[in-house]
Amino acid sequence: MMPLRNYHLSDLSLRASVRSGMEALWLCYSSPTPKGASHLLALLVLCLSLAAVTASLLSHWLIDLLKYDIQTALVAVGIYATAVFILSFLIHPFRCAFTLIFPTLFTRQGRKLLLSTSVMIVVLYVLPNMAANIATLTHVVKCASEKLSQSLLSSSELINTVKDNIVGSAEETVDGSLVQTLHDFDHTTHINVSEVKGRLHVLSLRVQEDFSEVKSQVQDLKLLFSRIFAAVFVLYLFSESVMYLRSYLTSVRFDNTYITGGLRRKGAEKGIVVKAKDVKNGVNSTSFRITKKELVKCLAPAIVITLYLLMTIFLIVLDHFLYYLVKTGGLWISNMPSTNISISVDFKVGTEMAICRFFSSDCLIELFNFNRTYTALIHSDPNVCEAQSSKLNPSVVAALVFLYVFSYTLLPLEVYAQRLRRKVAASFFQQQEERRVEFLINKIQAKQKERQNEAFFIEPKHQDKISGTIDKL
Repeated sequence: MMPLRNYHLSDLSLRASVRSGMEALWLCYSSPTPKGASHLLALLVLCLSLAAVTASLLSHWLIDLLKYDIQTALVAVGIYATAVFILSFLIHPFRCAFTLIFPTLFTRQGRKLLLSTSVMIVVLYVLPNMAANIATLTHVVKCASEKLSQSLLSSSELINTVKDNIVGSAEETVDGSLVQTLHDFDHTTHINVSEVKGRLHVLSLRVQEDFSEVKSQVQDLKLLFSRIFAAVFVLYLFSESVMYLRSYLTSVRFDNTYITGGLRRKGAEKGIVVKAKDVKNGVNSTSFRITKKELVKCLAPAIVITLYLLMTIFLIVLDHFLYYLVKTGGLWISNMPSTNISISVDFKVGTEMAICRFFSSDCLIELFNFNRTYTALIHSDPNVCEAQSSKLNPSVVAALVFLYVFSYTLLPLEVYAQRLRRKVAASFFQQQEERRVEFLINKIQAKQKERQNEAFFIEPKHQDKISGTIDKL
């Protein structure tokens, strides 16, 4: 038992020493002015560490996610790290506002940013992917139609064969003038099918180049919007922190509903037992319990997040359906079944005797009669119209899942984040916190006096009624 007891005592002493060390560091960080050389050195190290950690995260964000070149990203990170270090080390309110950014991420503002990021990802990645699949499907239909037209155009070789047969038959049966006329007809109506195919191929290549250029422009537009949103994201978080700190310092009523340990101690000094019901919408922040009011407040944001989630799921499912349609239906469209066509040729050549005109009679003499049926096969090549379906990047789906799960997680965490934000501001500005506690104490005292007065006025009336009843008896 002794070794276990000694281990337990050492563990408790270690925790106490770590806690006291953390409290000492936080005191150095949150104090308006250092209280000595050791405090100044600790503040210097803390501000330098804060600037270094956030600068490394910023460099990863700029280079890997926002695709900035390394030189530009390093310059921006250097300026950021220098500015954050100098401002946080010299300016106490800036250090507080910068620290408030982290709990602000887990409040309502952070949830709005998460939902905005989800919508931006849907607009910049899911919708363009759907448009690309629709464009691919349209291209396959157009290509199949063009290839069918080319196949019909290729059937003009059958027409040339028909003409050759007509000319050959005419050479055997009629005189040379008609044969020469048919030769001229064959020469002027000949179609160079290979040249037409070449021109159509060049035209399709130009269309593909234009499509690739538009796709590149869309990618550049995505990157531009991502960079703009990143800048707005950072500025919004910092501005929300500054506005919270400004409201905290200028109004003793702002966000002053928490029953803190300092408020209870102040009330005990004045002989007052402070309870959560003594303050309107009062919350006991000395425990980790979440009140029913705080849980009810989470229902409306949960419904909003669910609506966004359903919209996102619908668009992702629709995109997957289009992808599947292009992948399976594109090959079916391009691989159209072969079709047989038949051409019946009935070619007759006749002459009329000049003497018959005087007698107004029909003396048509048939010189050449060609009657034959030809068949041809029209088919499409499935390898020509390739359907390159655009599949949504799995990382996009993973990012959306993470954002929505994090948004739901923020609902209960928002309660603790609001408490933490209040405690951070209180630790940086202790005099303002004392004024806010004094305001709540005076308010609670006024309410308690009002209740006592109401009880005092009710009690004599009740006694008068009882004494009157006794006199009658």
